[in-house]
Amino acid sequence: MNRFFLSIMLFLAGCGPSSKKNDKPEAGTLAPPFKLPYQLNAPTENYKLPKELTEISGLTYFKDDKLLCVQDEEAVVYVFDTKKGNIVKDFGFGGYGDFEGIEYVNDEVYVLESNGNLFRFKPESKEIGKTKTDLPKHTEVEGLGYDPKTKRLLIAVKDGKGSSDKAVYSFDLLNRAVFKDMSLNDEQLNAAGIDPKTYKPSGIAVHPITGEWYILTSAGKRLLITSRQAKIIYSEPLDPKQFRQPEGICFAPNGDMFISSEGAGKKGYILKFEYRK
Repeated sequence: MNRFFLSIMLFLAGCGPSSKKNDKPEAGTLAPPFKLPYQLNAPTENYKLPKELTEISGLTYFKDDKLLCVQDEEAVVYVFDTKKGNIVKDFGFGGYGDFEGIEYVNDEVYVLESNGNLFRFKPESKEIGKTKTDLPKHTEVEGLGYDPKTKRLLIAVKDGKGSSDKAVYSFDLLNRAVFKDMSLNDEQLNAAGIDPKTYKPSGIAVHPITGEWYILTSAGKRLLITSRQAKIIYSEPLDPKQFRQPEGICFAPNGDMFISSEGAGKKGYILKFEYRK
């Protein structure tokens, strides 16, 4: 008889009011923390670059294990073969300038100047297009990426004033128009353990599989990952001994990541990191 009443009591206890929506979930139901799919302290390849790319400032995936690279001062695109480990071709697109980023999209090459000007041309073509993006005054940019979902080039601001500070602009390839895509604020950066004064992006790339934005900072030696909605997903400091002056970042279609670094008195180099799902 006692067992019968005990069973009834347990049944009634289980029929009590359900949990409210604002109740905290149990530990087991929390989303797992973000896990970086790369081992930043263990690159799978280290490509030493020739003197032409001592001041490498940007790179993008080309095709067939080849990368396109630019350096700060000369309007020359270098084709670097990752299997052969050297430059296999180069082609010029003008004179001199301060070139900070490069992206290969739809069979065309886009090169970014620090003042926001964009050069556009097909590899080895003599027809060179130049577009002034008309970014706010006193805005210096360094990173160039491409988001296939929006079909826009991403332009990361290194130094800006007012509304352009810590912003990422985008250039619509269809309408040839510039938009302000996102902007991080000091509160977000501090919460992620980043000194806002050292947040000066030098490279930006969109992950081909997850769609996340990977932002590289040379001054603060850090890799930052955000969503399109300006939410910081992940942040990790970079070892200055391994990343002397990280300036460029790009991905292969399979997710492998490449980060280039200027020589800083030595040879420039590119590190490859295998994508680990």
